[in-house]
Amino acid sequence: MKRVLILILLVVTLGACSQQENDTSGERHEGIIVDIEKNTFGEIMYIVLSLPSVEDIDISSKTREELIDLAQENDGVFYHLNQKEYEELDLEIGKRIVGYYSSVGESDPPVLFTDKIEVFSQ
Repeated sequence: MKRVLILILLVVTLGACSQQENDTSGERHEGIIVDIEKNTFGEIMYIVLSLPSVEDIDISSKTREELIDLAQENDGVFYHLNQKEYEELDLEIGKRIVGYYSSVGESDPPVLFTDKIEVFSQ
């Protein structure tokens, strides 16, 4: 009887631990795409710069460096996407996106390593 009780406790405890590890939906970032750069070093990657808000900002007249400065001041982020992800999402400047992420790279603005990106209308 003791062995059965210990086995049940062990199964319940391990089941609860595995549920905590699989929960990656906690962190998210919402923003508007202000810049996209194609990186062709090795595998083709796209570097997408997103700002939480672009109200009262004319992004069409800004250089890439000015957009990065704005992102540093206004909690903007970079997303790195491979060519397949980029084409599937049909990303372009001005689209609103939400990125769900599990870790953050050390840069300013930070790079978000996403689990999923959703695209909303402009």
